[in-house]
Amino acid sequence: MILAIETATEVCSTALIHEGKLLSQRSVNEKNIHSEQLMMLIDEMIRESNISKKNLDAVAVSIGPGSFTGLRIGLSSAKGIACALGTPIIAVPTLDGIAEEYRLKRTSTGDEIFCSFIDAKRNESFYCYYAVTQHDTVRLSEYAIKAKEEILRECEVKKAIVLRQPCNASAVAHLAERKKNELIVDDFSQLEPLYLRDFVVTPSKK
Repeated sequence: MILAIETATEVCSTALIHEGKLLSQRSVNEKNIHSEQLMMLIDEMIRESNISKKNLDAVAVSIGPGSFTGLRIGLSSAKGIACALGTPIIAVPTLDGIAEEYRLKRTSTGDEIFCSFIDAKRNESFYCYYAVTQHDTVRLSEYAIKAKEEILRECEVKKAIVLRQPCNASAVAHLAERKKNELIVDDFSQLEPLYLRDFVVTPSKK
């Protein structure tokens, strides 16, 4: 059983999955509440699912790119739970999680190219290109950051679908379970979020 955490975007969410079945999920779509709500959502979900934390085999966490603060909250929470339970962490790239959610929900069956897209502020976005198959997504580019206008023009040329929706813990859970052997981190003491750019302190306007 895997507990999944997603705090890289404005949606704070968590999910439980076991053998391909999503057992439960919780989410709150509100800015600046991740640190207040995350552990509450996890405890509520586990209690209502009537399971023990000792039943967890791993903790999956959306590792970035995304909100610097959100990523730190998610990873520190995942490390705390994993340390307490003696379980590994499964580090899921956030853009891959968005791609997985699209794959799970899409209704078409043809070949498609699409672009996972996360607002990075300052008129920039984090992005990555993918192709989709029936059972998987295939990454076609590196994770990168670029001006939004450039990415959108590039998508037009490539005829790529632009995915702007937030990542969700349920997609992180499905991807973590499916690619556990590839993404698992047994020694996570030095694990850091995938930021893609340096942290810049912005002076207060007050």
